[in-house]
Parts: sequence; C-alpha cells; structure tokens
Amino acid sequence: MKQWIALFFMILCATGCAAPIQRQQSFPSRIVAPLQRKMSSTPIVTPPLKISNQLIVIDAGHGGEDDGTSSLSTPRYKEKSLTLMTSKLLKTYLQQMGYQVKMTRTEDVFVALDKRAIFANAINPALFVSVHYNSAPSTDASGIEIYYYKTDEDETRAQSSRKLAEAVLKRVIQNTEAKSRGVRHGNFAVIRETKVPAILIEGGFMTNQEEMVKIKDPEYIKKLAWGMAQGIADYLK
Repeated sequence: MKQWIALFFMILCATGCAAPIQRQQSFPSRIVAPLQRKMSSTPIVTPPLKISNQLIVIDAGHGGEDDGTSSLSTPRYKEKSLTLMTSKLLKTYLQQMGYQVKMTRTEDVFVALDKRAIFANAINPALFVSVHYNSAPSTDASGIEIYYYKTDEDETRAQSSRKLAEAVLKRVIQNTEAKSRGVRHGNFAVIRETKVPAILIEGGFMTNQEEMVKIKDPEYIKKLAWGMAQGIADYLK
C-alpha cells in the first residue's frame, strides 16, 4: 500500500507541480498597437478594478489638417499623432480602473475647438482632460506643465480644475521624473468653454532635442499616460 501511495504522489507531482505558476501582470496588458510591439517590464502596478459611474472626456489635441507642433530633428514627429497615441493609452488605463471614457477624436481627423467643448458639455462628464505637447522658440525649454482656466465667474470650477491639475502633475512627474513647470492658468478655448473641471496637459517640448528623445519612446509615453491616469484617480477619490 505504501508503495502505491508513493507512486501516486510521484505521478501527481510530475503533472501538477510542473505546471507554470500564473503571475499577475504588473502592467495593463491592453496597449494601443503602436506601443505593444515595444513594451518592456516597466514595473507599474494596476489598481484594483472598481465600478464607477464617473465619466471622463479625453481630448487628443489637434488632428487632421491641424498638425500642431512637430519635432525639429528627423524623422519629424507630429504633435497630433503623439497626442492621439497618449490619449488612447490614457483611455485604456482609466477604463481598467473602472471609469467610463469618451474621446473627442479617436483617429486623425480635424475637430474644431468649440465642438470639442460642446461635445463635453452635452454629455456632462466628471472632468475634461486635453492632451498636448509643447514647443518654444528656445530649444532649451523643457518640462511638463498643466493649465486650467481661472475665472471669477465660476470660482468653484476654477478651484476644482486647479486641484485636478495639481493631482495629475504630481503623478506625472513621479512617473516620468521630468522637470515640472508647474500648474498655470491659461485662456485656452477647450478648458475655458467646458462647464466641468478641465485641464490642458503639455507633456513636454518637442522643440527640445533631449526631451524629444524621451517623448518618442513608447516606454516614456506609457509612463506619462499612466501618471495622468493615476492623478485623475487621485482627484476623483
């Protein structure tokens, strides 16, 4: 009998113990196609999924005939492509957190600034986030800055927008280790005309050669988008 028991455990170990252990992924697996080919093991932990009725509008800056800014070095990277890639990745992360997400554009098309705000106001989201990349006459300018619209007509929305900007900037800088240019107020149509807390993120200067090396790296965009998602989640808590 002891021999049969020993044989049973030998067979069990040979079949069951040899099975690979399934490890939980440390980074969201559903990545937009241009980034998926270059993913690495960057250790970013996904928060637990949660059920939320909160709706977020993501605005990928520029598009279609409006290229936005572009890199100075070749190959030329266009802002409109980078904002769309970043926004799609941000959408993926927020959805994995349990939020509902709508985008003002999902492909390379032109959407007028007033229509972006009208779209957001019509569906009454919890907040509005516009994603951009920066440029400057000086090639030395670098870093990340976030804008909100400051107005005395709606101080509550202005204060909420500032808090959202601060939460997102904190997380983005933590993830990317980029230079922080702070939270600023700006008179941009997409954040001025929206009726909910709204921010415009400038994710770095495409006119700075050193910073552009980072921006065109899918791993960096991944960290940038993940920081945005974390900051949004912090604010909504």
